[in-house]
Amino acid sequence: MRQLAVFVIAFLVLIAPAAAQTGIITGMVTSADNAAVPDATVTLTSVENGSTVDDVPNNPQYTSNFSTSLPGTYTFTNVPYGTYYVIAQKDGYSFFTTIEVKAGTATANIVIAEYTTPATATPEPARQRYTYVPVKIAPASAQTTISRSPGFDIVMAFLALITGIMIIKARKS
Repeated sequence: MRQLAVFVIAFLVLIAPAAAQTGIITGMVTSADNAAVPDATVTLTSVENGSTVDDVPNNPQYTSNFSTSLPGTYTFTNVPYGTYYVIAQKDGYSFFTTIEVKAGTATANIVIAEYTTPATATPEPARQRYTYVPVKIAPASAQTTISRSPGFDIVMAFLALITGIMIIKARKS
């Protein structure tokens, strides 16, 4: 009976990583004149229920400002697998895109078409518009967190099951 308990615990430990599947969403917010938009508010919202995702760190967040080498960039880490709206807002203008997080890093670049950089801007009345920006899902790179694939967990669980059965049979003989 003790061997069975050890086997069940080992089986659950091997299966646990498959339940915690997360990815990364990264991108850049640019203006109509193709300039980076620093300090834009970027929010991650669930497509399924339309609410802001609370279990993702730094949601909402600001795009990086000019003190970094990549102004206008943002990154959400530990995003559970699923489909999300990524919404960028700056000075009353708002655009969004839809992205699906599976494995590795998903890139969602957003263009705020009516926003122009303050040096060239002439104020216009604030309007809210939405656009679709094609999304490319990049394979996991050296910068992303490396995690085992779900297939590996299944193989390991199967091997644990066979090993447990062999131990139990050996004890009975």
